[in-house]
Amino acid sequence: MADAFFALENRKTMIAEAPTGLGKTAASLASALAAAKKIDGVEKILFLTGRQSQHKIVVETLRQLNGIETNAQGGVSIVDLIGRESMCGKLSVDRQCFCEEGVSEKAKGGRRSQLKQWILREPRHVEEVIRYANAEGTCPYMCSIEAAREADVIVLDYNHVFVESVSQSSLPSMSIEIGSTLIIIDEAHNLPDRIKMGLEMRLTEKGMRAARFELEEYLESRIADSAPEESLDQISNLIGWLRRAESGVANWMNSKKVLVGEDPNSDALVEVGDLLQVLKSAWESSLKEATTWESGYASMRKILNEVQVEVDEEEEGNGTFCYRLLSFLEALVRFEKSDAMALVFDVLGEEGRVTSCLLDPSVVSSEVISGSAGSIFMSGTLHPTSMYADLLGAIPNSSIQRSYSSPFPTDQRPILICSDVTTKYTSRSESNLYRIREHISEVLTECPGNVAIFAPSYNMLGELVDNVNWVPASFRIKMESADMSKQDVTNILSGLGDPGKKTALIAVMGGRFSEGVDYSGGVLSAAITLGLPLPPPSSRQTATVDYLSSRFGRERGWRYSSSQPAVNSVLQALGRPIRKEEDRAILVVLENRLLNRSYSKLMPNDLITIPSTDPDMTGRLTRRFFMRYP
Repeated sequence: MADAFFALENRKTMIAEAPTGLGKTAASLASALAAAKKIDGVEKILFLTGRQSQHKIVVETLRQLNGIETNAQGGVSIVDLIGRESMCGKLSVDRQCFCEEGVSEKAKGGRRSQLKQWILREPRHVEEVIRYANAEGTCPYMCSIEAAREADVIVLDYNHVFVESVSQSSLPSMSIEIGSTLIIIDEAHNLPDRIKMGLEMRLTEKGMRAARFELEEYLESRIADSAPEESLDQISNLIGWLRRAESGVANWMNSKKVLVGEDPNSDALVEVGDLLQVLKSAWESSLKEATTWESGYASMRKILNEVQVEVDEEEEGNGTFCYRLLSFLEALVRFEKSDAMALVFDVLGEEGRVTSCLLDPSVVSSEVISGSAGSIFMSGTLHPTSMYADLLGAIPNSSIQRSYSSPFPTDQRPILICSDVTTKYTSRSESNLYRIREHISEVLTECPGNVAIFAPSYNMLGELVDNVNWVPASFRIKMESADMSKQDVTNILSGLGDPGKKTALIAVMGGRFSEGVDYSGGVLSAAITLGLPLPPPSSRQTATVDYLSSRFGRERGWRYSSSQPAVNSVLQALGRPIRKEEDRAILVVLENRLLNRSYSKLMPNDLITIPSTDPDMTGRLTRRFFMRYP
């Protein structure tokens, strides 16, 4: 708390590796609330998290803080906000909801005002707000947005601040200015990838053609509305450009197919300027009067952004095809002369596809860090903090880094590292998979409670459970799937408390069960991880390694892009069972590479690791552990 308060009071950034059990949420919020009172011009605190489960923890924490000390207004006010689709249900083409359908303007205003005041009166979970709004016939999302303008703390997803296409509309609607805001980022180890995802766009021939059809439909509606002739001409010009651009891009993509050959999993890097020149040439040759791309881009941007047509709900992606095309164009224009973004070309079916891949998340996060009144980035696996300072663009003299030790006894969470198994691709075999299953079976046999088993991918998960004869009869199996719903996850987690039968939960590292999930009450007796979730070879990964190596040197480039994130995913999964001081669990790593110096040096120094040479030894060590800690 002292470190966080010092950082915020001095308008600095704090990057904190803080293990489970320290009370990160309470410490960061209390420090931010205290600092906000001392810093002139600070109006709000934003608590950002990528997991909805964390929202409840923030609300409960503020309820407790309000009970300890209240201010003149009766306590700290908070708005808990999630996506509009989740709060309102189905939205119309122009993203309007049906929450207040049939309600008069007068009644609408009164109901919204009443709900807004109810939200601000005391901390409320978003689920409570939705239930109240539904009962009163008003919109939970719009009422929450209005309440956010007056709230002290707002709980949001990362996207509201770190994805520009979202933040540009979201923050102004809540009267939020980053310069007068303190920002707390929870589970910040996920932030670099989330920022990259926010700028991942795709261009296909099909998408361009669909965008042209939308423009043609939009032109017809504008004609029907008797729009000005100048506006109609601009839309017609844009349709003409898209028709030429479709042909130009199709030819360009056909010429690139030689780069990927016949392998359907192959891809290749292409130049941003190369593709942009195709689009520019189509623009300049499609108009009767000579008009440069630069002079026409502003009107093109405006039209693509305002197109509203019926969208097929089955289509992948968000918004109209015109909006998706605009997002891709914006990325090209922004990074035309920068090596911080790569374009990856591959073939999907018979059609070429180009994907924009941000290589440097700091081009986004550094602006937020320097622009805010102060910030805290925290997680149990921000290891090492120096790596995340580099990746997020924290300026050394304006930031502090802290690593805190776990408050729990290390002998209650020993880590067995098995030396006879690996998931390394060149060493995979039936005998290796057999030994992996034997190690797990030994742990299950000796465990008095539930066990979580984390694979590096869904493919490896599938191989593991190709047969389940190795699972003792005393265990039931629950498996994660890629299409699992939030309710499915909740049902499985609630079932772990059933004393009737032990559960072997088989999931993936970095998935729904390995991060942001509270396995409270000591429901897990063990956690087992298989292998290292290293990124597979690809053009994107090659570009990332090369880019980070050019910035930080070859050794750190490899560490930052591949080895350290993989090790941190293992650590994140292993941390699931230990949530309180009285919890105990044995942790098993089925990967001999973590005994090698190249990977073992990436682990925190305070871990107790014990090598296990075979399944029998794993079974004996597990049995001894639970004899000591039953």
